[in-house]
Amino acid sequence: MSTILLPETLSAANSKVLLQNCKKQLCTGALTLDGSQLKTMDYSADAFFALLAELAEKTGNRLTLSHFNEDIKAHLKSLRKMDPPDRPVKGTNNVLEMLGGLGFSFIKEFVEVLILLFMSIYWTVFGPFDKGKIHFGGVTKQMFKSGSEAMGICFLFVGLICLTMALQSSVMLNAVGGGSYLASGLGFLIFAEIGPLLTTIILAGRSGSAMAAEIANMSVCEEVKAIKSMAIPPVQYLVVPRFIALSITTPILSFCSSIVGSLAGFLIAYFFCDISFSNYMMGIRDGIAPITFLKSSVKALVFGWIVTLIACNKGLNAHGGAEAVGKATTASVVSAICSIVIADTLFAFIFY
Repeated sequence: MSTILLPETLSAANSKVLLQNCKKQLCTGALTLDGSQLKTMDYSADAFFALLAELAEKTGNRLTLSHFNEDIKAHLKSLRKMDPPDRPVKGTNNVLEMLGGLGFSFIKEFVEVLILLFMSIYWTVFGPFDKGKIHFGGVTKQMFKSGSEAMGICFLFVGLICLTMALQSSVMLNAVGGGSYLASGLGFLIFAEIGPLLTTIILAGRSGSAMAAEIANMSVCEEVKAIKSMAIPPVQYLVVPRFIALSITTPILSFCSSIVGSLAGFLIAYFFCDISFSNYMMGIRDGIAPITFLKSSVKALVFGWIVTLIACNKGLNAHGGAEAVGKATTASVVSAICSIVIADTLFAFIFY
């Protein structure tokens, strides 16, 4: 059994070295602390005795306190062991709590996107008449990045999908002797549904992800706060150019993609249904009402707004490091595609 004589004062200055010596002795065998000279001690002494008592319990070696005065004995007896509270186990929430959390998150994001929409419309419509407005460029650059550079992938996807759809439709129509109706049905479906929907979904994955990553990187690097510190509204500087650019390019790109899809459908109509080009165009003209082009443009415009606003909102709300940029980009693509599909369903009930 080892014995260690404690000094007159036990404080933070000397308790660290003394604790190390006591631990070494207690790990090898029983230990006796002689407190005959101990007169005063501060808050660190409580931790000193608590750590030694815990070590004695773990090692099974005996810790003895001898020759302590009555005041110190009373103080040590009043100490109580405080166990830290258990951490809540993740994944124990019930289904209702999970659905409630998802619901509140959806409402919060919906309100943020709605506010961003109103602010973007204000700066777009009334901004030029504001004398205190700071004029920024970048609309043409955003139109080129989001529209012109996306034409190839949009035309390819829409053309191939319309080609596949026309081929499958021609098989069924020829089986019942209705191959001549391929042009009218296919033309209506392409201009009213396939063109706007596929074009904006592709833009959500290509241009929307780029917007979210760019703005999220600015948020993470504190560039957005720097813009605010210069009294420049981030919506005016970052969101409005992209909002205007996609408002212009999305309907045009959707219409051009629909034309490419119709031309792809003509190949199937010509080789599988023996429909000439003039008859094919007449069938499209008879199957599509002029109002359909307006409805298609409105759908494409709204879908473009959804892509822009969700991407910008995710980017502006990104916080953290490089991981936050990836999360914002992924969330913007998923949210934009889901919102486009939901909006398309609502337009189907409203328009048709």
